[in-house]
Amino acid sequence: MLCQGCLKGANHMARIAIDAALGSGFGLIRRRPVAALLWGLVYAVLMAASFGVYGPFYLQLLTQLAAAARPGADLSPQTMNAMMPGMIAMQGWSFLMSFAGAFTGVVIYCAVFRTILHPEQARFGYLRVGPPELLLFVLAIAAYIVFVVAALIVTLVVALLVGGLAVMHAGVAAAILGVLAVISATVAVTWIGLRFSMVGPMMVADGKFHLFESWTLTKGHAGVLFVLAICLFAIVLIAEAVVFGLLALAGAGILGSAAGGLDNLSAYFKRPPSAVLVGIAPVLVLAAAVLTPFFGCLHAIGGAPWARAYLDLTTPPPAAPAVA
Repeated sequence: MLCQGCLKGANHMARIAIDAALGSGFGLIRRRPVAALLWGLVYAVLMAASFGVYGPFYLQLLTQLAAAARPGADLSPQTMNAMMPGMIAMQGWSFLMSFAGAFTGVVIYCAVFRTILHPEQARFGYLRVGPPELLLFVLAIAAYIVFVVAALIVTLVVALLVGGLAVMHAGVAAAILGVLAVISATVAVTWIGLRFSMVGPMMVADGKFHLFESWTLTKGHAGVLFVLAICLFAIVLIAEAVVFGLLALAGAGILGSAAGGLDNLSAYFKRPPSAVLVGIAPVLVLAAAVLTPFFGCLHAIGGAPWARAYLDLTTPPPAAPAVA
């Protein structure tokens, strides 16, 4: 464990350089393009696995729905109940894939942190499955459970208060209370998340368990970390808008060509699902070719700044020159 006194001392002396933090992800991509591509491939494998799991269920469901939508089709409860086993199975697989997605995200972000904190550990694109990844995954699950329980409790309390005000015909007060509750909850969750934002980099830095050390380290820096988070959100949002917008245009062109014109798309998608899947295969290939490196770069852009901020918070400033 890191010394609490050392953390407090570093906290008071440190200053997070937002410009350097924001640029660290782009610098990482420039220095380690193969690693970024590998992270994108890992994410692409997860997406392909999800498609392989969900695809047959959705294809079967769409086929059944298309059959039920035909004129004169049997819409009895027995027919609808025949769809339930597939939907229940899909829910079970969805639960498992959510865990797989969370674990994959933890592994990739730990690799991004490792690139900044331990650049010498370059094997396998910095990807590991070790104590930091496992501990952070368990913490992520625990944090999610705590969040859900707290959200349910807060929602129940606010609902009771708002309902009581509504019963007393204080509709304006009820609306104001509801809005204030949402704003307060958002601020609280954001602030707590920022205070614990160094947990991942700290675990990757020394391979040990850390939790409240992050709370100590980020004391007095939540405002700067919030600005960093907002800037990252804006960068990622703009990048996704541009890339997905271009993909949508390209996909529409490909599908329009396959359907004989954009006006025929409605009729095109009324074909059997298997025929539609064959028709959109070029779009899926194009999306995979573009999104694989893109998602790897997004992980770098979104993860590296936090490791860079951790270094800023734990690296003491250079000593002032001695006065003769």
